[in-house]
Amino acid sequence: MAAAGIVQELAGFVGKENVKTGASALAGYFDGKVTDTSLVLVRPADEYELAEVADAANAAKLPMYSVRREKMEASLASREGLLLDLSRMDGIKEMDRRNLMAHIFAGVTYEKLQKECPKHDCKLLTPANATSRSVLRSYLDRDILNGNAVYRFPNLSIFHAILSDGRIWVSGSQQMTAEGIADFREDQGPQFSLFFGASEDIFGIPYYGIVYVYPLREKRRVLLFGFDSPEPAAQLAYKVNRDEHCFESITANSRYLSVLLGKSADAAESLRERLPAWVTAISIEHRTELVDLWEKYVREDADAAGAKLLDDELSEMMDKKFQEPWYIFDRDYLKGRTSSIQHYDFYSRATGLLAGVRDAAESKGYAAAEVGQVIIPVYFGGSCYCESDLYFDPTGEEEASRAADIRLAAYTRLLDESSFIDRPSGEVARLVYDRVNEGYIKVLKTFKNIVDPAGLMNPEQLLEGV
Repeated sequence: MAAAGIVQELAGFVGKENVKTGASALAGYFDGKVTDTSLVLVRPADEYELAEVADAANAAKLPMYSVRREKMEASLASREGLLLDLSRMDGIKEMDRRNLMAHIFAGVTYEKLQKECPKHDCKLLTPANATSRSVLRSYLDRDILNGNAVYRFPNLSIFHAILSDGRIWVSGSQQMTAEGIADFREDQGPQFSLFFGASEDIFGIPYYGIVYVYPLREKRRVLLFGFDSPEPAAQLAYKVNRDEHCFESITANSRYLSVLLGKSADAAESLRERLPAWVTAISIEHRTELVDLWEKYVREDADAAGAKLLDDELSEMMDKKFQEPWYIFDRDYLKGRTSSIQHYDFYSRATGLLAGVRDAAESKGYAAAEVGQVIIPVYFGGSCYCESDLYFDPTGEEEASRAADIRLAAYTRLLDESSFIDRPSGEVARLVYDRVNEGYIKVLKTFKNIVDPAGLMNPEQLLEGV
C-alpha cells in the first residue's frame, strides 16, 4: 500500500482517530460490497488540516478522492490514494439575515442548516434529487431545488476549494480582497470558477461557500390536483408558473409520488392506490391576502383543465415533504436501489420525452408504469427539470444489468432529441462529451492541467482520461 508510508504523517495533521484504513473501516462509504481497499480515509476538521493533507499527498504523488455522495461507487474502493471526508468541517460561520446569505463549510447538512434558519427568520431551498446531505455539495452539483420556479440558479454566491498542492482557490468577488469579505450577491466570476460545478472535484475540492437563504412568508398553502394523463397536468403547472401564482410546483406520476411520500414498500403501494395517474402539486406562500387571491386563480385554472382537487390529508403530506430535502437514496427502500435519469427541456416537449424514457424501459422488460417520473419548473416555467426513476434490486445481477441498459438507452434517446443533460459522469459523460465540440474538452483538459498538473485530484471521476 503506497499510502501506508504517510499514514503517520496524516495522523499528525488530523489525529489518528481520523485516519482509517481497511475494508471494514471504509465499507460504509460505498454502495456495494467492499472486501479489500488500498484507500486511506482522512477526515480533516478545518481548511488548515485539509491543506496540510493535500500538500502531503501532493509530495507523495498520491491521488485524492473526495466523498461526493452518500454512497460512492464500489469501483472507487479498488483505487489507491486518499479518500477525503469533509463531514467534520460542519461549521456555520455566519447567518447574514440582512443580505440573506449563509456562510457554511462543506460538512453542513441540510438538516443542520434548516434547524438554524428559523432562528434568523429565513428558510433554505431544499433539493428534489440530492445524492449528498451536504448543502454546499448539493448546490455546487446543481441539484434541482424545490423553489427554483421562483428563485433561479445559482443559489451559491462564492466558494473556496483546496487544490491538489494545498493551495486555496477562492471564487468570485472574494478574490478582490485579502480579507475575503466582498460577498457580492449574484457574482460568479471569474468564469473559470464555474468549471468546479458538478465536476466530480477533478479541479479541486470545495470546502466552504456562501449560499442564499430566503425570507419566511406570512402564509403558506399547498394544493394537489389529480389528472388521468400527463399533458393537462403539466399544462396546469406551466400556466400557474408563468402567471407567477406559486412557489413550489411538481407534476408527478403516481409511482414517483407514492415512493416519495411513502416510508415503506407497503405504505407506498397503499398510497399509490389512492392517487390518480398524475398529480400536480402547488405551494403558495406570501401575505395572506395574496395567498387567498392566488389560490382562487389556481383553482380556476385547475377547473378549466379538468383537474380533480385531492384531499387535505394528501396536501398535508405534500406540504411536509416540500419542506424537507429529497434524497434519491431515500427511495432505495422500495427495491434496494434507485437509478435516476435526469434532463432539462421545455414544457412543450417534457411529456413526450418522458414517454420516450418509459418506452426505453419497456423495451428492456421493465414495466412502463413502474417508472417514477416528475417534472419540476425552472424560473417561472421557462424550462423544466425532468426525472425518471428506476427501482431495482442491486443484488440481482439481471435487474442491475437491465437498469444500466435502460439508463444508457434512455440517455441516448434524450441526446438524439437534443434534450439538455446536465452534470454527466461516467458512461453518460462519455455519451455527452462524444457529441460536444472538441474545443470544450480541450478547455477542460487545459484547465485541469493548470490547477492539477500531476493529475492527483479525483482522477477519471468525471471522464476517462481526465
